[in-house]
Amino acid sequence: MSGTRETGERGRRLLLSIDAAACTGAGTCEAMHPELFRVGAEGYAVVSRTELTDPGDIEAASGVLDVCPTEAVRLRRADAAGEQEERAR
Repeated sequence: MSGTRETGERGRRLLLSIDAAACTGAGTCEAMHPELFRVGAEGYAVVSRTELTDPGDIEAASGVLDVCPTEAVRLRRADAAGEQEERAR
């Protein structure tokens, strides 16, 4: 399994992010799900939405975790501790 995945139970909010240090801008994420990912002006992936609640979006993001060639995609629960950790990065 690539990346970091914490899918939790239905009804939870998940945070989607890209590890900028790991991303090489391959564009696989954007090719698979352009509604969630794009390659920015600097040539590296960025997420279009950081907070996911829709099960379809969560499934799409999870699918990208398994194919990202550099394991740069991150998906984790948006609990209070996780949100604080995400903001600190």
